[in-house]
Amino acid sequence: MPTDEPNSQVPEGVRYARWAGNALGSVLILIGVVALMEGVSDGFNIFKSCYFIVFGLVLNIPYRSISDTGWKWAYGVLIACSVAFVFVIVISVMYNYMEAAERGERLGVPGLEGTLIFIALLQVPAVLFQRKPNLLD
Repeated sequence: MPTDEPNSQVPEGVRYARWAGNALGSVLILIGVVALMEGVSDGFNIFKSCYFIVFGLVLNIPYRSISDTGWKWAYGVLIACSVAFVFVIVISVMYNYMEAAERGERLGVPGLEGTLIFIALLQVPAVLFQRKPNLLD
C-alpha cells in the first residue's frame, strides 16, 4: 500500500511538473512509434526510437499508486532513464550537427532538445515530492 499523503498535500507545481512529464512521455512514445513505422534505417535512429518508447512508458508509470517496493524500483529506473535520455539527446544533436556540416548547412540553437532535457530531468524530483511531499518542508 502506498504511504503517500493525500493529493491535496502535493504542491500544485509538482502536479504541473508531473503533467508535463506525462505529456512528454506520450509525445516520446508517439515520436518513437512514428519513426519506426516510417522505417528508420541506421542503427542509432532505431535505438533512439526504441529508447523514446521505453522512456515514454517509464514517464507514464503511475508512481503515486504503486507499492513501496515497486516505487523504489520504478524510481531507480526513472533516474537511470532520465540520465540516459540526456546522453541520447546530446548525441542526437551532435549527429544532426555533423550531418548538417557535411551538407554545408548550419543548424540553430537546439532549443527544443534543451526543453525536452529540462522536462525529463524535472521528473526525478517531481516524482519524489509527489510521493513524499513531507520532504519539501
